[in-house]
Amino acid sequence: MTTLFISDLHLDAEKPHLTEIFLVFIRSQTGDARALYLLGDIFEVWVGDDDTAELVTTVTEELRAAANAGLNIYFMHGNRDFLVGKAFADRAGIHLIEDPTVTDIEGVRTILAHGDRYCTDDLSYQAFRQ
Repeated sequence: MTTLFISDLHLDAEKPHLTEIFLVFIRSQTGDARALYLLGDIFEVWVGDDDTAELVTTVTEELRAAANAGLNIYFMHGNRDFLVGKAFADRAGIHLIEDPTVTDIEGVRTILAHGDRYCTDDLSYQAFRQ
């Protein structure tokens, strides 16, 4: 079975074409997949799990439908959507994972990370992260 990875989509209500591409992908490419890893910055900005904007509702419903169909979906925070919390995860049927995470994927020990922590030359960004 296939394992899928997505990062840095930066879904934004101002860019509906990105959301449409994501929805088409979820609907057409995940049917035979074992797992989908969303590795951060799926959203351009996340203001909180209580956000009821159309974009959030649409993505939540699509993820929930895929999870209900048997897809294991894992979400790692990025630097844009670090406030995604348990309430959203529960509604969407996804599992929150730490950055970094070490896991076994199809028999291979694998480290998963969003990656912004490795931008070590960007000293002002690293200070902000702290």
